[in-house]
Amino acid sequence: MEIPPVFRENKRMDNTGVYELLESSGLESCGLSLSHLLSLCTTANVSERGDGMSKQMHISSESLADFEEQLYIAIEMYHDQIRWLSQGNRKVFGLVNGSRVGVLVDTSDLNCSTERLAHLQRELLTLIDKQLRFKKQLHLLSFSSEVSSLWDKPQDTCLLSPDQTVDIICDFLNQNRTPSVHAVAYNCSSPDAIETVKQMAAVSGGRYHLFSAAMGVVDSSTDIDLLWAEIKAARNVLTQIQNMRQGRLGDTAVTVESEISTGLDSLTLSDFSPVSSALSAPLCIQPTGPIPTISSEWLKTHGLKAQKLDLYQLLARNAYSPQETFVPILGKTVSSTVHERVMVRFEWHDGTVKNLHVDLPSVQKYQKRLMDAVRLFERRVQWLNRTGSQQIWGTVCEQRVQVLLDMSGMNAHYQLHLQHALRILLQEQLANKHSFNVIVFGSDVKSWQEKMVPSTHENLQAVWQWIQAVECFGGRNTLAALRRALEEEAQEESSLTGGVYLLTTGLPDQHMVSVTNYVSERCSATNLNLHVCLFTGEEDTARCPPPRYATRTETARALSGLAHAGNGRFLWMTETGIVESDDISALIGEMETAVNYFQKCSELVDSLIQKGSDRGSGETSTPSIKPQTWTARAKLPSPRPTTLSLARLESRQKSRLAQNGWAWRPNSSKADIPPVQSADISTPARLSRTADQRKTKVSQSVFFMEDGNLGVLFKKYPKPKSVRKSITTIKLPRHEDICSTKQWLKRFGIKNLKLDLHKLISGPECCHHIKLVPSVQKRVSAKYCAIFPSVQINGTVKHLHLTPGELKQYLSQTEKLMQRYSQRLEWLLTGSRRMFGSVLEKMVCVLLDVSGSMAPCLPALQKELTLLIWDQLHANSVRFNMLAFSGEVRMWQPALVQSTDELCVEAVQWLNQLSTHGASSTLQALQTGCSFGDAVGLYLITDGRCDSSHSLILTEIEKLRQEKDFTVHTIAVNCHDRACIEFLKSLAHKTGGRFHQTPENTDTALIRKLLSDPCSADPVLPKFEGDDLRKLSEEIEKLRMFQKQAKAFRETILESRNQEGM
Repeated sequence: MEIPPVFRENKRMDNTGVYELLESSGLESCGLSLSHLLSLCTTANVSERGDGMSKQMHISSESLADFEEQLYIAIEMYHDQIRWLSQGNRKVFGLVNGSRVGVLVDTSDLNCSTERLAHLQRELLTLIDKQLRFKKQLHLLSFSSEVSSLWDKPQDTCLLSPDQTVDIICDFLNQNRTPSVHAVAYNCSSPDAIETVKQMAAVSGGRYHLFSAAMGVVDSSTDIDLLWAEIKAARNVLTQIQNMRQGRLGDTAVTVESEISTGLDSLTLSDFSPVSSALSAPLCIQPTGPIPTISSEWLKTHGLKAQKLDLYQLLARNAYSPQETFVPILGKTVSSTVHERVMVRFEWHDGTVKNLHVDLPSVQKYQKRLMDAVRLFERRVQWLNRTGSQQIWGTVCEQRVQVLLDMSGMNAHYQLHLQHALRILLQEQLANKHSFNVIVFGSDVKSWQEKMVPSTHENLQAVWQWIQAVECFGGRNTLAALRRALEEEAQEESSLTGGVYLLTTGLPDQHMVSVTNYVSERCSATNLNLHVCLFTGEEDTARCPPPRYATRTETARALSGLAHAGNGRFLWMTETGIVESDDISALIGEMETAVNYFQKCSELVDSLIQKGSDRGSGETSTPSIKPQTWTARAKLPSPRPTTLSLARLESRQKSRLAQNGWAWRPNSSKADIPPVQSADISTPARLSRTADQRKTKVSQSVFFMEDGNLGVLFKKYPKPKSVRKSITTIKLPRHEDICSTKQWLKRFGIKNLKLDLHKLISGPECCHHIKLVPSVQKRVSAKYCAIFPSVQINGTVKHLHLTPGELKQYLSQTEKLMQRYSQRLEWLLTGSRRMFGSVLEKMVCVLLDVSGSMAPCLPALQKELTLLIWDQLHANSVRFNMLAFSGEVRMWQPALVQSTDELCVEAVQWLNQLSTHGASSTLQALQTGCSFGDAVGLYLITDGRCDSSHSLILTEIEKLRQEKDFTVHTIAVNCHDRACIEFLKSLAHKTGGRFHQTPENTDTALIRKLLSDPCSADPVLPKFEGDDLRKLSEEIEKLRMFQKQAKAFRETILESRNQEGM
C-alpha cells in the first residue's frame, strides 16, 4: 500500500477545521480502520483444532507493515495538528472557523476583574491580529448587565464565558435558528461554567474550548478531543496488529506469511502516548542561566542590611539618649530639654526614645535608595510569580534532585496539570543539575530509576516518556515515597547538596504527626532539604474529598510544617496563581520593612519641618538659648520682700503721684537693682508658701519707672507639659490565636494600639476656648481659634493639630488593622467555628440537647459536630467527652479522653446513632458535666427550653461555682424565643463563658466588600448575637467610623491650607 497523499499534504498546517480535516484525513476516509485491515486478510473456517480456534486468517507481511506504517504516519499527523492548535492564540481561543464571525465578550465584574482584565485584553488583541483580521465580516459585542455593540448588525457568534444558566441558554438555542456557537471558557475553573460551555456547543452544533491561564495549557477542546479520539482509534488498530503478529485475533488464528520489515522497529507506541496536546512533544531543554538561589540567601547579598539600608544604622551616629540627672534641691530626677528646640525625638527599635540631629538631604537620599531596593524586590517577586516552573516548584537550587509526584486516584482530574508541571521543570531547571530521579506514588511507589542518574538530555527525554504512561490510581502513600527518597539519598553519602521536591494535592493517608517527625529526624542528620509544593483546585468535596475534613487552608498549614521540618520551603498554588510561598513571603517581609523605614523617614521630615515652622511663627521675641547664658551671669539672688519695704514703696509711690511726679534715675547707669518679687503690692507678703504654690505661680520683678510709678516685669510663666500624641506603627500577627474576641481585643483593639482618633485630638492644645466679654455681653472665641480648623467630636468643638501626613499615617495603620479584623472575622465564620464558636479550653465536655424540640435541627447538628471533632478537638489535641440529654443524661465515655484518631471515629459513630425524644433536663446535664474535674469547659448546645425554671438553673450553677471551677459556653440552636436567648446569655456570663448563636444568611463576600471600603455607602455589618462575633463587629464599626472621620479631617485641613495659600 502506498502512503495516502493527504498525509503528505497535511504536513503543512493551515486554518482548516478539525471536522474538515477528519473528513479528508480520518481513519475511515483513508481506509485505516479495523474493518479495512480485516479486508486485507483471507479467512477460512477450521473444523478440527484443539486450541479453540474456529477460523484461520492469512495476511502478507508487506500489507501488514504498510498498513502499520500508515497508522503511525496518521498518528504523527494528528499530533502535529494538536501541537499546532496548542500554539499562539489558538491555545487560548481555539481555531475560529467561518468567513463571517461575531465575537461576544463577557465583561461582567467577575470575568473582568483587576487581575484578569489586562490578560484578557492582550489575548483578544492577539486574536484579532492573528485570526479575525482575515475574515470577510466581523462583529464585536460585549455584555454584562447590558449589551454594547461596536457596530449595528451582528452576524455569526463566537462566545467567551457565558453567564446565564444552562437551561435558559439551551432553550434559547433550541428555539431559535442560530449559527454554530464556539464557546470559550477563559481561565475558568468552575464546574458549572464548564458544563454550561459544553452544553451550549452541543445544542448549537458548535465547538467548545477550555483554557487554563494559570497552567498555560488547554484543559479541554472539541477539536483536540476529536483528534485524540482518532488517535485512540488508531492505537486500537495498532494493538490488533500486534495481536495478529502473535498469531491470534479473538477466536481467529492469524498467519503472517513473512517477516515484518525491520524499518519499523524504531517506531514504538510509547512515542504517541495520549496525555495532552502540548505534552506529547519531546522536551525543549532550555539553556542554563546563572545559578539560582532561594530568597533567604538572595537577601543576604541584596537585602536591606546587605545594601546598608538599615534605618537605625544610618541614624545611630546622630542619635543621643536623653540625659537625666537627680537634683537634690528639688528632690527629683529631671531630664534635659535641649532636644525640644534643636533635636527631634525618635522611637528606637528597642522601644527607647532617642534625640536625633536630622540631616534632611541624607534622609531624602536614603528614601530614594529605599525605593530602588523595593523595585528590585518587586522584580524578583514578578520573576518568581511568572508562568513557568518557578511558579510551581520555586527555585531548584540543590545539585542532586529527587522529584516526588503525587499520582493518587484523587488527582485523576488534575493529571494533565501535574504532568505539565513536571515537563516544564525538566525543561527549565534540571538540565544543569548533577543528578536526578523521579518517583511517583499513589497506593504504591514507583521509581523511574533505582538510583539517581546524571541530568543529560537523553535521561530527561527518557523520564518524560516514562511519566506519560503513568496513570493516577489508589490512595496517597506519601510516607512510603518519602522513605524511599530520603533513605536512598542517605545511602549515597555525597558531599553535594540534595533536595527532595514533593508535588501533592492534599494530606497524606498517614497521620501527619508521624510523617513530620520522620522527616525531621531524617533531614536533621543529613545535608538534605525537603520542599513541599501544594497544588489545589476548586474545593469540591465530590471530586476530591479532603481527608479528615481538612480544608485547603488546614492542608496548607500542615504541609508547610512538613516542609519546615525538612529544612525546606513551602509553596501553595491554585489554578489562578500562587497563594503562599516562603520565597515570596521573605521578599514581601523585606519590602514591608523598607516601607516602614520610609514612613519613619517621612515622620522625621515632617517633624523637622513642623519644628522649623513653629520656630518662625512669631516666637522671635523669645530667645531660644541666650536666656540661659543671661541667667548664668546673675550675681545676686533676688531678696525676699518684707512688709516694711513694701509699705515704703507704696507710700513713696503715693507721694510722687501727689507731687505730679519727679523723674527718677539711678545713681549710676551700671547699678544693679535687685528685683523685688511680689504677687500683690496691696497685700502683705505671706511668711511661707507651699512648694506647689511656688511652682504654679508666675515669677515677677517690681521696679521704679521714670515717672516714679512702680512697674512689674513678668519673667516666667508656668510651662504646660506637652501632651501631643503621635501615630504609632502597629505590629499584628499573621496567624490566628485560639482565644476569645474579648481577650484578643485586649491585645489588638483600637484602644490598646493607641489608634483612638478622639483621644488623639483630645489634648489641651485642641481645646476650643470661649469666654464671656462683659462689655458686649457675648461669648467670644479666642483669636487663635480662627487659625486652626475646627471639628465637632461628641458635641464638643475641637481644633485639629494633626498634620495631613499624620492623618495619612493614621489611615494607613487603620487600613492595616481593618484587614486584620477582616481576616479574624472570616476565620470566625469558617469551619465549625461558625456553628459553635472557638473551643478555648484543653479539657472540654460537649452537652447536646436531644429533646423533642431539637428534632428539626439534629441531622445538621450531627454533621457540624463531626466537623467540630476533627476541626478543633482533634486538631488542637483537646481532651473531651460528650453528653446527650433529654429526659435523662447519656455519656459517651465515663471520663475525658484524648482526641486520637480512633476515639474521634468512635465519637462520630456515637453521635450518628442519637435520636430526639422527651423533655430537656438541662440542670442534670450541667451537674454531670461539672463532675469531670476542675478547669473544664462545658459547651451547652440547646434551644433554651428546659424542664426546670431558668432562675433555678442559674441559682444552682452559682452554688456549683463555689465548689468547682468550670466555665459554661452556651450555643443557641433553633432558638427564636427572646427569653431563652437571655437565659443562655446569663448562664454563660455568670460562669465566665461566652454565648454563641449561628449567624443566619451571612455573606462573607459582602462582609469583605464592606471592610475593604471604609467609606462604603452600603449598610452596616450584619447583626451578630454571639459574643465573639458581636464584639469584633462593634470594634470594626468603630474603626470604620474613625476612618471616615480621619479622611474628612484630612480633607478639611488640606482645604484650609489651600484657602490660606490663595
